[in-house]
Amino acid sequence: MARTGSLYFQVMEQIRQNIITGKYPVNSKLPNEFELSEQFNVSRVTLRKAIKGLTDDGLVEKIQGVGTFVRKPRKVKRIISSSHAESFSQTALNEGFKASAKVIESKEIKTPNKLKELFKTSKTLFIERVHLVDEEPIMLERNYFPLPRFAELEKADLSKSLYEALKKRYQIKKLTADDMIISVSLANQDEAKQLKKSIGFPLLLVQVSVKDENEQIVHAGKQYIVSDRYEFHL
Repeated sequence: MARTGSLYFQVMEQIRQNIITGKYPVNSKLPNEFELSEQFNVSRVTLRKAIKGLTDDGLVEKIQGVGTFVRKPRKVKRIISSSHAESFSQTALNEGFKASAKVIESKEIKTPNKLKELFKTSKTLFIERVHLVDEEPIMLERNYFPLPRFAELEKADLSKSLYEALKKRYQIKKLTADDMIISVSLANQDEAKQLKKSIGFPLLLVQVSVKDENEQIVHAGKQYIVSDRYEFHL
């Protein structure tokens, strides 16, 4: 994992920018180690760490005996032209991906201060999941559900669609995303570990609260999304 501010992290970011801007086009071969070391004025050890970080992030691929090539993963596309809350699993399936999720943590906690006015409950169910596309982690999701209404949610199969589980278990007919905020965040140590990216990797941060057809709060939370595998369409 690269540390923000370290020399090889700086080299990583410069190469990343060259990829994003098209200086190194998709499927093109990067200059060799000697040329890149000279270009960035760093040792080969530092350069190799930078290339490893980019390889871990899926931006480049090293082919033994051939070289290092720029790669561009397919993206999951999400349409946000309406307030309808979309299931990540269903969106990924619609795009032709194999989607799954893994529960990292599920526990009852005191309602965070910032959610007390919204939830109007003293206890909250916190669920943290990682979403995978074709076995690759693409989104870290941290959601809060008001208790006691969603006390039984822990028993549901959350390796699949959360929204389908909510509709079936609680007879919810419609889920609406309310007050969605999208910004950019840099992966910290925990987020980088869960998403198998380098520390400082750019993530899309989505903050949202979701209500049912009766305007009752269902959950609020944050989604940390791998930026090069996901895109929003308005």
